[in-house]
Amino acid sequence: MPRLLQRTRRPEAAPGRSAGEDVPLELPPYEPPSYPMDEKIKQKLASLYSNREIDSSRRQYEKHLNKSTAFLFESVGSINDILFARKRSLSHMAEKRRARGDEKNEAEVSLEEYVAQLDAAITELTDSCEEATRWLIDSRAELEDQQAVLEKVMEGLNAQQARPEPKPQEPRTRASRRRVVGSDDDDDDDGGASGDAAGEEGDDVVDGAEAAADVPPLVGVKELLNAARKAKRDEYEALSAYQRYAVHNDYIAFKKNWHDALHSEDQVPLPDPSTWFDDQGRPTKGVPPDAHEDDDLVVEREIIDLKCPLSLQMFKEPYSNHQCKHTFEKAAIMEFIRSSGGVAKCPVCSKDLRIKDLYLDEVVLRKVKRAEQAARRGEADTSDIEPEEEDVDSSVVIGPSTQLKKERDRSRRRMEEIDDD
Repeated sequence: MPRLLQRTRRPEAAPGRSAGEDVPLELPPYEPPSYPMDEKIKQKLASLYSNREIDSSRRQYEKHLNKSTAFLFESVGSINDILFARKRSLSHMAEKRRARGDEKNEAEVSLEEYVAQLDAAITELTDSCEEATRWLIDSRAELEDQQAVLEKVMEGLNAQQARPEPKPQEPRTRASRRRVVGSDDDDDDDGGASGDAAGEEGDDVVDGAEAAADVPPLVGVKELLNAARKAKRDEYEALSAYQRYAVHNDYIAFKKNWHDALHSEDQVPLPDPSTWFDDQGRPTKGVPPDAHEDDDLVVEREIIDLKCPLSLQMFKEPYSNHQCKHTFEKAAIMEFIRSSGGVAKCPVCSKDLRIKDLYLDEVVLRKVKRAEQAARRGEADTSDIEPEEEDVDSSVVIGPSTQLKKERDRSRRRMEEIDDD
């Protein structure tokens, strides 16, 4: 059976290279295009962005961006929750020691060292998550600009014109060149005729060159693409950090989750987005000073209602929106918008709401879970006494509840005194 394929000979190894080493392919020097693209090629290039395979790749890329954003959102909350729990354990250990009047033991010193190391590591991880979130936002902006970039390329191709080529100059003999550049004495008929012919030929070459100079040179697709992308990139980088990130929904959600993990009990309100970046565009922690550092400074605490304004029930699936700051129970707000024909006024501030504007608010969901855990701890601590006042609404989170424990201790002491009498 004849061999259909034959192995080609390897090129001879270049000096200084081994026989098995790959030799880079030497490409010819770049030459600019000589003729503009025809209409058929332009149509194929214009339909490139709507190509099914490319559109599928773009959707897959968007999917990866969304997943990465969600992972970073969850990570920054989880790692800072761990840090907060360790700091709280250390604080409780120190409170008990001071109440007993004891000095620090080895366990407390060891925990202090561990918390300090953990704080440094989680701070570094948090900064990395924040930087990665901004990188994802930049990547999403670049992806959204691809359509405009391609349109700019097509605009450049459609504006190109064919360049007239100068007529090639025929080679002249040494005798003719001598007659053209000869002395004035050489004015016989043949010499004059040949000189005139040479002059006319030179005029044609000059006219062709001048005509070509009037038409701008052709630019290749790669050069047009790079120029359009650079223009979009420069336009995007000219925006301030506030314009790029502080008004972007992904960064706002990341910042809220980060801040909530740092202040899960004291409910310090999230600083204004204008304070999230300094004058050089570098991210700031954006945390107000602690009220304990200055007696004259009072940090306002945030009172959060964890009941839906529509159903008046505790949240189970809290859904916020990108149009206003209000949150609703998923089923209630979905039904409210559908009953209004797909567009409804926010029941609180009258902003227009659509179903596509809604999203599951993980930060509020975390607050609901913490409120439920605090309520269960309160029930366990006060199960042996009768409440003297009305129960506090568990939908309001106002910070760490140590008053219940103090009240429990006072009640037990009163019961002991009654038994002694």
